Amino acid sequence: MKELAKIKDSIIKAKPKFEAINNAEMLDFAKESSFAYQILQGNSYLASANQESIVNAIVNIARIGLTLNPALKLAYLVPRKINKELHCILDVSYMGMIKILTDAGAVKNMTANVVYEKDFFDHEMGTNAFLKHKKTFAKERGEKYASYAIAYFRDGGSQFDIMRRDEVEQIMKSSEAYKSDKEKGTKYSPWMAWEDEMWKKTPIKRLFKFLPKKNLSDEVIAMIANEHYNELADLSESNTKNEKYADIFEDADVVETKEPERKSLDPASFQIYINDICAKKTTAKKVIEKVEKEGIIITDDQKAEFFSVESQLNP
Repeated sequence: MKELAKIKDSIIKAKPKFEAINNAEMLDFAKESSFAYQILQGNSYLASANQESIVNAIVNIARIGLTLNPALKLAYLVPRKINKELHCILDVSYMGMIKILTDAGAVKNMTANVVYEKDFFDHEMGTNAFLKHKKTFAKERGEKYASYAIAYFRDGGSQFDIMRRDEVEQIMKSSEAYKSDKEKGTKYSPWMAWEDEMWKKTPIKRLFKFLPKKNLSDEVIAMIANEHYNELADLSESNTKNEKYADIFEDADVVETKEPERKSLDPASFQIYINDICAKKTTAKKVIEKVEKEGIIITDDQKAEFFSVESQLNP
């Protein structure tokens, strides 16, 4: 009962700051406090965290504008050991990160996925960069071996980042919460509770460095750039930029991966193909397949002309 009373006190303490920060009353404190209470009530380990950290975690909900509504899976309250003391922090899911970036206009859309051994996966970096991923329909997809994130920009360009299994696991193993879970055999850390989500979130965080950040608040940048609890606490209430994030706040040049500019089928080439069809060296279908494979734009009228010529040869 004492623990529940402490939780209620911490939630009530968060209300003044929450409502002061809550821009345009985007979130309802009563609802968010109810979600927070349910989470803490159902997790005695998390409820035993430093009470001030619980207050800060709830205030941070208003700072970043993401609800704790479990149905939406945008953000969570999770335990984290900081200097050997248990803290409660607000953790943004990969879906929450995508929402933040799309709402701010930093990207038009964003996707993230985990790649399994039995999936088809291919990619190429450089000027003609591409990424292809087809999930297998097999019940057993094998082991995870990579994850990736793709950001689609409003001008039509895109940028992706891929992380190998060893890179993802290196970050996972550096997590204090994960190390605590491994030691105690518990499943409180996000890496244990939501493994696939963390695999998706990791390349999004790395890709974030290359995305435009002009419409993102310092609080949001800090939250995404680094998951340590002190990031948000270190930022001043006046929204002043912290030197600690100098390289993050500077807008990096976005390395865009645009589709190569496609050429249209020119009249001379069109006539050559017509001649080949007339000479029965090829068929209309093969010509169209060849042209499209080469990435050349072929109009519906040109396709129709190829089939028309072919049909006249075979009445």
